Amino acid sequence: MQVKIRRLPDEIARATPSLNPRFILATPAAGAGADSLPLLIHLHGAGERGSDIVRLADRMPVRYFNGQTAQPFIIVMPQCLADEGGKRRIWEVEDLELLFTDLQKTVRFDANRVYLTGYSMGGYGTWAWAAAYPRHFAVIAPHAGGLGHGGPKDVTVDLDGWATRPAAMPIRIVHGADGEVVPAERSERMLKALESHGARQVELIPLPGKAHNIGDSFANKDLHAWLLAHARAADKAVEGKAAP
Repeated sequence: MQVKIRRLPDEIARATPSLNPRFILATPAAGAGADSLPLLIHLHGAGERGSDIVRLADRMPVRYFNGQTAQPFIIVMPQCLADEGGKRRIWEVEDLELLFTDLQKTVRFDANRVYLTGYSMGGYGTWAWAAAYPRHFAVIAPHAGGLGHGGPKDVTVDLDGWATRPAAMPIRIVHGADGEVVPAERSERMLKALESHGARQVELIPLPGKAHNIGDSFANKDLHAWLLAHARAADKAVEGKAAP
């Protein structure tokens, strides 16, 4: 892939205090031709927070596709800044929205095939962003994701809304069956909540014998095929916004 480091415009950088203004943009080495490619947005876990964007260039999923002939996605990987001055930093939905608005203006991609994935804290960010703005995404795939703003074992007070708003879209949840940092029960709870709100295209994939470190799951070809099999129907876009 062609891996580039892009920078948000100054006015957006000032308005997104949780984000490193620089982010990874990876595009197929051979070019996309005339057709717009799907956009895969990946949110990293807490251990990747900081201001060294270069380190993300060798992380999943970019690392996987760098070694592949088939490169079907444009990949964007933002970086959440590290804690500073006693302020805990996590993925903030409104900051991610401003990033997405800039991507819509500056990156050519298929707007009906936007896929959101994330690991651990990034799984939390996936749930939170999709619950607030489900209209953006064709599918989401949170891995080992928490359910709350306050840490790995926290659960949002708006869990009902988190389950209601994205329930119409296909969702694949992946979690280590022996997860200890974020208990596997969190993903099981989200599955039940989604199903109670009419979700018919949601699945939970437990990984037997796996604990929290399941980052290699983003190299799963079945996951990539599942993502690519879905497109958002523009006339069925779900409007909605909610506080994290």
